[in-house]
Amino acid sequence: MEKRIPWNDIIKDFKGELTDVERSPLNRWLADDRNADVYRELRRVWLSVIAEGADYSSNADVLWSRMALRMRVKKEPEISFTAKTFRIVASVAAVLLVALLSFTGYMGIEWYRAGNIHQTYASLGGKSKIALPDGSQVWLNADSKLEYSTNFWSKIRKVKLEGEAYFDVKKDPDRMFVVNMQGVALKVHGTSFNVEAPKGGARVEVSLLSGSVTMEKETLSQQIKPGEKAVYSKKEDAIRVETADVAFAALWANESIHFERKSIRQLAKYLSKWYGVEIIVDPSLTEDQAYTFSIRHEPLEEILRLMARINPISYTFSEKNIVRITEKTI
Repeated sequence: MEKRIPWNDIIKDFKGELTDVERSPLNRWLADDRNADVYRELRRVWLSVIAEGADYSSNADVLWSRMALRMRVKKEPEISFTAKTFRIVASVAAVLLVALLSFTGYMGIEWYRAGNIHQTYASLGGKSKIALPDGSQVWLNADSKLEYSTNFWSKIRKVKLEGEAYFDVKKDPDRMFVVNMQGVALKVHGTSFNVEAPKGGARVEVSLLSGSVTMEKETLSQQIKPGEKAVYSKKEDAIRVETADVAFAALWANESIHFERKSIRQLAKYLSKWYGVEIIVDPSLTEDQAYTFSIRHEPLEEILRLMARINPISYTFSEKNIVRITEKTI
């Protein structure tokens, strides 16, 4: 366990004021199990005190600054605790805090409001990467929407998804991560997976890359293992689990993609997933040309134009987001 306890970051975290930049060093400190035990014990004491004062209100900044002063945080930044010692200190801190609360008035209502987190994210023009308040990372595909909600009292981090998203969920044994989409719930503890749940769609697909998740729909329940894809069909009202190319399902969420000697039909499959469009290759088109290149943020039309310089092909875009590739005629 690191000797220095990041009191300021912990206090900001409890007050809901910790920024993404400040959260990174706190998460590194919490990676040590002993530090995590200290954090959970302090949070438990704090929440129990707040619960006792839910009928009153006061000023959180004043209370925390006085508590920090009493505990001499600034004067002794190198202090370290064993689990046993910390329980004693935490108990003393609770007594001090209760005394402060009785002196300045309770703050339960204001703290409850500040502790609620509800955020909405949307990716309209293209895919985007977002960081959730709990430290989880999410890629949102184009025309997708995500709602995240939790509070300091809840044992659940809730997400509602419309569209497609790739999740890299921050592990938290105390708070389960639940994704809701089209009436289907996905229960997660810490893992990476891709979800396809278009609004009004007939099915929900979950491709698991690592960890373990459970898909549930009313009385239906299926656990998914890495390398498997679970599909819920509205028409059949059933969940089917099968082995699948889960890396391909999450391909679109990479920063870049490299092709090594791929045929035009192989490319069409990958480009279709990367750009979220349907690409149809004329069956009469020969595959005697292999392509090797990398892409990051280049538009699809630019990629097709470069391909056309190597191989005589023509391409057209339709209003229904369909690309057709045919042999170029002279």
